[in-house]
Amino acid sequence: MYNHIIRQDHLFNLDPRIKIGLILMISLVALTGGVTGIEVYIRLLLMFIPPLLLICIKQYTVGLIILCLTILAWYGEAFVIIDHNQVATLLIFVPSGIVTRFLPSLAMGYYIFKTTQIEVLIVGLERLKLSRKVTIPIAVMFRFLPTIKEESISIKDAMKMRGISLKFAFIKPIQYVEYRVVPLLNSVVKIGNELTIASITRGLNLTHQRTSIISLNIRWLDWLFLMITLLLCIFYYVV
Repeated sequence: MYNHIIRQDHLFNLDPRIKIGLILMISLVALTGGVTGIEVYIRLLLMFIPPLLLICIKQYTVGLIILCLTILAWYGEAFVIIDHNQVATLLIFVPSGIVTRFLPSLAMGYYIFKTTQIEVLIVGLERLKLSRKVTIPIAVMFRFLPTIKEESISIKDAMKMRGISLKFAFIKPIQYVEYRVVPLLNSVVKIGNELTIASITRGLNLTHQRTSIISLNIRWLDWLFLMITLLLCIFYYVV
């Protein structure tokens, strides 16, 4: 189940507490980003962090694509102005703004998903003294998303075996959507309940402090990424 997850002792597999801090700061700057002044360049540096981390964990294709999209969207949002054609400028500005505001957060979330085991994440959240009302839903959702993906693939394969293909979707689109969505919704409800029960069975709802064999230590690289991101955020809002 965790074949896709980078080893916990990997150099660029940061501490989960640091990952949470990075995604919060990067998302804040990306969503509230300005398009004028020196803050444009500081924002770009912050948006470089998620693809850089993806490249460091050898997700080269995804990291480079996100890096190129970030640069193009940032340039289109901040600098592209087509003279005497407001419509063309708007068609570039709006999509670029959407990319620069949401892509860094999605990229950072993808990095967290690729590098974090659920057990490690729970220990990190507990070290932050977060309520069980927060840790249990996060634990369930962390297992929920990949399970739903597998279920969707199984439904698609089952439809192919019954001769329901994309050609059928063009002929009867409403019926095709019904065949895909209804079984998936049933699976979502069932899997959500099962994962919640499994989490409670493992003692995630206990009120007293739980023991764990997982040892979390914030390393120098964790502090380095945290300080760089924090300083860039401070410069961004102060300058």
